[in-house]
Amino acid sequence: MKLVSSDFQNNGELPAKFTCDGEGIWPNLQWSEFPAETKSFTFYLYDPDAPSGNFIHWFLINIPKEIVEIKSDEKPTCDELSNSSGKVGWYPPCPPSGKHRYVFEIFALSVEKLNISEIKNKTDLSSYILDSAQIIGLYQRK
Repeated sequence: MKLVSSDFQNNGELPAKFTCDGEGIWPNLQWSEFPAETKSFTFYLYDPDAPSGNFIHWFLINIPKEIVEIKSDEKPTCDELSNSSGKVGWYPPCPPSGKHRYVFEIFALSVEKLNISEIKNKTDLSSYILDSAQIIGLYQRK
C-alpha cells in the first residue's frame, strides 16, 4: 500500500500553511496499491514527539473504499473521531518546541463500517487491518 502527498515529501518539511502558523488546513493525500478485498479506509494523524506522547491530530473512519484521496479544500466523506484536544476534526500541527514528526497513516480495512462508539484509537482497528501505509512530515515552529 502507498500513501503520498502532493504538498510534502516523506520525511520532508511540512509547509507552514498546514500548521497553526499558517492557514491550519490539512494537506492533499492520495493512497493506492491497497488490497482488492478492502471494504473501507481509516486515516490517522499523530505526533509521536508530543510531550504527552502520540498526540492524535486527526482520526477519520468509515472512508468508503471508492475514495482514494483527501483534498485540502474538501471536507472528507467519512466519520471523524475526537483528536487529543477532545474535539472532533482536524487539529493542525503546532509543536511547543523543537522539530516534531507528524505521522500520516492510512489503513485498508476488511469491514465496510466501524462502530464509532467502539473505536478510540488505532489499536482498536487491529483485527480489521488488511494493509497500511504512512508518510511523515516534519515541522518546527520558527
